[in-house]
Amino acid sequence: MASNYFESEFDWFLPTPPKKILSITIPDEKNFNLNAKLCESIPKFIKIGVNSDGTMLGLLEDIKGFGVPKNGRIKAESLIERITERGIRLPARYLVENMDGIWIAKLVPPTPIPAIPKKTPKKPRLNGLKAMLPKKELMR
Repeated sequence: MASNYFESEFDWFLPTPPKKILSITIPDEKNFNLNAKLCESIPKFIKIGVNSDGTMLGLLEDIKGFGVPKNGRIKAESLIERITERGIRLPARYLVENMDGIWIAKLVPPTPIPAIPKKTPKKPRLNGLKAMLPKKELMR
């Protein structure tokens, strides 16, 4: 009875189960990487399409398409060239979801690196500034 009272006095939390995130990463001009969860979910042979501005990719099953290896790395230089021609900068990351049998990947906007302001020195230099300045030649 004491343990029931003790348990009722607290709000108890359990860890949330991990989300199943499906993603595509294009790190450089040669490689097109599918994460492990996506490799398990999509067909073994796929064709890949790019929309007009490069912000969306489509994946469809096609026996003549790219083979999906276990490590998820696909060599697709011509595909990546088309994506970069459309203004997408590398590295690029896409999140993938299944919509009526078509796997749609949407570009994740890159997060800009914030500029770190320069800190002022703890002990600023007070003496010797004249020696650091350029010397002017005296005209006689």
